[in-house]
Amino acid sequence: MAKVLVVEDDTLTRHFLKQALEYGGHDVTTAGDGVEAIALLDAPGIFDAVITDYAMPRANGVDVISHAQKVDPLVASIIITAFRDLDLAMQAMASGAVAFIPKPCKTDHLNTVLEKALERRALMIEALRLRTLAPMLERFTMVLANTVETKDAATQHHANRLVHLSQLMATHIGLSEEAAMAVRYGACLHDIGKIAVPEAVLRKVGPLEDDEQAMIRLHPEVGAAMLAGIDTWDDVRSIIRHHHERFDGCGYPDGLAGADIPMGARIVAVADAVDVMQSGRPYAPARTYDQILDVLSRERGSQFDPEIVDAYLAVTGDNGVTHADAAWPAGAQLSTVS
Repeated sequence: MAKVLVVEDDTLTRHFLKQALEYGGHDVTTAGDGVEAIALLDAPGIFDAVITDYAMPRANGVDVISHAQKVDPLVASIIITAFRDLDLAMQAMASGAVAFIPKPCKTDHLNTVLEKALERRALMIEALRLRTLAPMLERFTMVLANTVETKDAATQHHANRLVHLSQLMATHIGLSEEAAMAVRYGACLHDIGKIAVPEAVLRKVGPLEDDEQAMIRLHPEVGAAMLAGIDTWDDVRSIIRHHHERFDGCGYPDGLAGADIPMGARIVAVADAVDVMQSGRPYAPARTYDQILDVLSRERGSQFDPEIVDAYLAVTGDNGVTHADAAWPAGAQLSTVS
């Protein structure tokens, strides 16, 4: 139920607007002129929307909308007037109105316009919330990823390096900022499902038994399932679930191939493989840059997306060190060849 302030100096019209909006399921407060409305608006967060007449004594509708926007820039403001004047409409929009309705108006039309204005307000609030939370969320995901990696000493700061390299490749191929952000989160949390794998398996130096290998291969599904409750993270979950798919369709867990593999997962797959080869593991020594290039060349089009291999080569120098002038997450370390 939205809280709506109706501002109208004509008693009959004010009564009609109140009834029409209450019929639409809204909580309606009324004011008889602009000054009364401005006084009611002075406490931010009280109203979700303001519907105001233009021609009123003491303060007009544009004055009301201007004040409402100062108190709460996201309030849905609608001006309603008998004057069919384009200049007036432009003035109202410039003051922050999102709709302009001429009198006389019908109940259904009034409620439809209000609903659209409230939907726009909700989207703006969500966008603002995400912009505010994004830096904190990115720091949190990095801390969480590094906490998981404490189970496996060989992968310390692996997530930090992947975030950096994946971001560089995402930028190089022209992903939007929203898509690149999903890639950063996916790279950071790609191995979060390993929290369910025993440390003895993660730290094992020798070859894994079949049951141990099966346990390891479950971590993309486990990781994606762990984040199932975050509604806006579909792209992040798809990266986590599919970062071990192969371009030729022989990967896991779903055997996706080519463009069916999410772009973010294809990026993280290359970054992950390169960092593992650079850093080494208990079961495999670190490789030189030339050896890494040989693997990338051999697996181009098989394990890895050729476009992403090209992107990796484009963002690294002759020795496999990422360009120093690129954006770099706080606390992360440059990936270098052993």
